[in-house]
Amino acid sequence: MSNLSQIIVALLAGISGAYFQSLFERKKQLKEQEHELKSKRYLSIIIQMLTILDPENGLRHASEFRPDLKNIQDFKNEVEAELLNSILFASDDVIKKMANFISNPDYSSYIKVVSAMRKDLWGKRTSIDERSLSFLVRNKS
Repeated sequence: MSNLSQIIVALLAGISGAYFQSLFERKKQLKEQEHELKSKRYLSIIIQMLTILDPENGLRHASEFRPDLKNIQDFKNEVEAELLNSILFASDDVIKKMANFISNPDYSSYIKVVSAMRKDLWGKRTSIDERSLSFLVRNKS
């Protein structure tokens, strides 16, 4: 192989390496942004669902982070809006569990939503379910 051929091969290898490195970094950055968005949205949804489940405590603290939400119906409407928005980023399981919570807001359905969110965020299977937290379901339902 001539020197010119070696230079061309080295140049092409360098360019393709830089391209794939850039592509990898961009995908990594997008995944990090997606995870951050999910974390923030899920935390907000969790707080809203807890307010629906325990209005007495939730409404007292809600004005600190959402002064525009004044009553439980506002929170229910907000969770419904979050469900519609979550179609962009949430897993199918989270969306299904949120829809179930909206239809039947109780601690059992709340735990199912949060377990699905946990799995979606961290990619791990979890054994945490309503049975694991049955004391909460019994005491709050």
